[in-house]
Amino acid sequence: MEIRSGWLVRLAMAAAVAFAPAAPLAATAPTAAPTQPLDLFDLGAPSFTTFTTRDGLPDPVAVTLATDRQGMVWVGTPHGLAWYDGKRWHPLDDPALHGYISQLFVDDAGTLWACGSAFGLARYDGRHWHVEGAADGLTTSHVRRLVETDHPGGKRLWAVSPSDGLFYRDHGRWRADPGNAQLPHAGFLVLAQTRDLFGRPRLWAGSGSSGLWYREDEGPWQRFSAADFRAGNGLAYLLATRHEGQDALWVSVYNSGLWRLDEHGVRHWSVDSGELPTDVLYNMVETPVAHGEHALWASSRNGLIRIYHDKVQVFDRRHGLPSNALRGVSTWRSPNGTDVLWAATEDGVARATVDEGKWKTVSLLGAHQTGVLAVLVDHDPQGNERLWAGSDGDGLGLYERGHWRYFSKAGGQLADADVNMIARADDTEGHASVWLGTGAGRLLRVRDDATFEPVATPWPRQPGQRLNDMLSRRIDGAVEQWFATDAAGVYRLRDGVWTSFRPDGVVGTWSVVKLLAQTTAYGHAWLWATSNQGLARFDGKQWTLLGRDIGLPGTDLLGVQLIPDARGRPILWLGSTRHGVIRVDISDPLKPRTLPADLPPSPDLTTDGALADAGGRIYVCTDSGVQVLSPEAGRYRSQVFTVRDGMVNNECNPNAQFIDTHGRFWTGTLGGLMVHDPDEQKPDHDAKPLKLIQVKLDDQAMSGDRYTIPPGHHELRVDFALLTWQHEDESRFRTWIEGFSKAPGAWTADNFREIGALPAGDYVLHVEGRDHAGNLSQPLLLPLTVEPYWWQHLWARLLFAAAGIIAICALWAWRTLALRRRQHALERRIDARTTALNDANRQLLELSRRDALTGVFNRRWLMESLQAIHDQRRGAVASMIFIDVDHFKHFNDSFGHLVGDQALRSVAETIGRCLPADAVLARYGGEEFACLLPDAELPAAHELAEKIRTEVARHAAHDAARTTRQITISVGVACRRLESEADVEILLRKADEAQYEAKRAGRNCVRDAPPGA
Repeated sequence: MEIRSGWLVRLAMAAAVAFAPAAPLAATAPTAAPTQPLDLFDLGAPSFTTFTTRDGLPDPVAVTLATDRQGMVWVGTPHGLAWYDGKRWHPLDDPALHGYISQLFVDDAGTLWACGSAFGLARYDGRHWHVEGAADGLTTSHVRRLVETDHPGGKRLWAVSPSDGLFYRDHGRWRADPGNAQLPHAGFLVLAQTRDLFGRPRLWAGSGSSGLWYREDEGPWQRFSAADFRAGNGLAYLLATRHEGQDALWVSVYNSGLWRLDEHGVRHWSVDSGELPTDVLYNMVETPVAHGEHALWASSRNGLIRIYHDKVQVFDRRHGLPSNALRGVSTWRSPNGTDVLWAATEDGVARATVDEGKWKTVSLLGAHQTGVLAVLVDHDPQGNERLWAGSDGDGLGLYERGHWRYFSKAGGQLADADVNMIARADDTEGHASVWLGTGAGRLLRVRDDATFEPVATPWPRQPGQRLNDMLSRRIDGAVEQWFATDAAGVYRLRDGVWTSFRPDGVVGTWSVVKLLAQTTAYGHAWLWATSNQGLARFDGKQWTLLGRDIGLPGTDLLGVQLIPDARGRPILWLGSTRHGVIRVDISDPLKPRTLPADLPPSPDLTTDGALADAGGRIYVCTDSGVQVLSPEAGRYRSQVFTVRDGMVNNECNPNAQFIDTHGRFWTGTLGGLMVHDPDEQKPDHDAKPLKLIQVKLDDQAMSGDRYTIPPGHHELRVDFALLTWQHEDESRFRTWIEGFSKAPGAWTADNFREIGALPAGDYVLHVEGRDHAGNLSQPLLLPLTVEPYWWQHLWARLLFAAAGIIAICALWAWRTLALRRRQHALERRIDARTTALNDANRQLLELSRRDALTGVFNRRWLMESLQAIHDQRRGAVASMIFIDVDHFKHFNDSFGHLVGDQALRSVAETIGRCLPADAVLARYGGEEFACLLPDAELPAAHELAEKIRTEVARHAAHDAARTTRQITISVGVACRRLESEADVEILLRKADEAQYEAKRAGRNCVRDAPPGA
């Protein structure tokens, strides 16, 4: 038994090798002779990175762009100049260079020039701008454009003035061209040079009102005319190109489009010819393309125009440009040979790499709705590679032999506007064909002449009844076709008989998204299908629905692909709407097993499915970009591509992915069709230039090779830039100060360093840069000198030392004499003061022991006295009486704190009168008192406590009105032999517990702590 599937042409050759000895039926297409792959440069649009006022541009309108010799990008606007530091754009703060900038130009020596309405012509020396004028021989301030031509001994730089003619630069000075008198004063705007066009070197000049002129060598100027050249007036730009020894002159004219003069004659593109979107073109540049080809780029009022093989392509806002109106275009070759294209538009700046880039926009079919829904790359009957794209609303596109053909409902070629399935598969006779499925459920077979043959099908054609997928396979010598529909489940056509299938367990509509065929190592054939109700399996007789019973986290599935793992096991990679990629091991088709979700996180939980290329890379399409999983050390390394990388839209469409025989990945998105060629990316191993932008000290600019910081200044700020031409947001920097820091800091995105106060000395600031590819740039080294204050200089320190020594000697002598005089007086006074001091110390000591309110000892002295008994008379007996004034808080609240204070003093005085001489009375805290009785046993202590309670109760307190207030106390008594530190704590605790026992007994009583521990 042999399974063959046209659908499997896309990827599953690897799976077929591992699990089946078969090849797809559709492989019968004529591919014996090798063919050239599709020309992606011709087919695809550049991937643009855009910059607007949000990125620092001082004006939304950009007129001209140029990259100077250091790699710094400059933009001219209607109001002046700005430059790009690799992070943001910065307006040039120079009043002399304000006004409309008509052109930025870099000459052969690398000097940057600017033509402006307010200043005429200015030159940039790498640090400063210099306005050229009469002192430099330039007698006009009306310079529109600069052009460089070949000249004996080198290059000659020309300045074109609409009012004063041509000027050329000679040994640093400008000179008026002697031939100016021969030119009509009609506003000449452009200049170009050809070597052998029309047989001899020519210098060409274009006028806005007098047409095209030329001269040979130093001969007279003549007006150019040719039978087929009817450009008229309004010349805007001239560009001379040369390839394989042949010159061409390109002429853009405001009212007649674009013209080219070469050895073959005149070629004309215009709106009238149907090739240009507008006849208003500004400037032009040429870039090389692979295989020795070249492309011309022109800025226009209606998009960026590219002419390649004489075919016009227009790129506009749909392709990522910020505006359809372009004022200028320029190119720059990077150090690693990448050509970078810059476009000045009326709503910002755009940048693209020519003939490179991770992604290319191939088609904008369906972009006004939901984009491209299906894609297929195959070969026509003659073996030429071609591209099919099905769309939502725009029908079908076919790219072959360098041109697109379109088939649509509006054009009458298709009955439906949507084409959501394209497959190459065998018919029931085993003949390979391209098949189309439409949004209304129609099945069409594509004939060899690209016409369409409707195929009768049994499922109902109704809104939403899309035909999602089909495959063919050979079973027992017969070819059978399988079809997945969006509202009617699965159908099979075999031996002319249609059969509808619906597995048990399906509820409502069974929407089948994708079909896949599998042959096991034992030759058994299986079919798998993803649907809105889980994974389905066909065993040759019936379909079985599988879901959470095999561990699926959800049942709303999208795409399916069989990708063997590293051990050769067949693994189904399933797309889903809410659970990302789901993998199912089908080594035993009867016992499928869902694998753990241990892949790198997907950028979005809605994944359309996965495709694997021959290099092991797995492409996962999601609603938030394309994730590429590359095998690395037994795991997968993830890389996510989005609109930042050139995609026209982040959201992919299900069933719209394809990997062709060259390993290129194609995907339909909501914005159109994209292609990714991993082999087209040049390895980037070049270090990018790291440039010092500015150094400011306390917000004042500094310059020089060494930066000196005078004393008293607080902050040094150093700005720098890594001049890359792509992925600037991934540039990283780190700095460290030699002489202050021991090691570099962490890599950050900050392209500046702020340095606070440093100690006086010499330092070196090291600045390191790293681009997106990890290439380290040559570090910047900035010598810094922090000057000391005058008093920190060595001479000042020595002077201070000498003066100090002299002063010390003088003071020593004077002091010695004075001291001798005072010695005797002091000795007398010392005796008197010593006596007074001793008295004061005794008073202070007494005060430190006393409670300020009651005059009795405080808690601190109590504890010291208790500790002294333990330390000096270890084993002595001591009793402790704890006294608490009953209801004192209520007393205070009722009669006031002043009466309360008087009551406490009265209680203290009463207790003191009852105590023996060796007793220590202390205020323990608040309304609590404590009495320490050395050598007193418990009976004696109890008797004394009862006496104290009785005396306190007999003495009444008086308030301010002399009203008598009764006061009672609760007393706790404890006795213990003090043999250790623990006994001291136990004595206090026991007395406290006895006091609380007296309170619980109703207050106004004495309670003894029981003897023992």
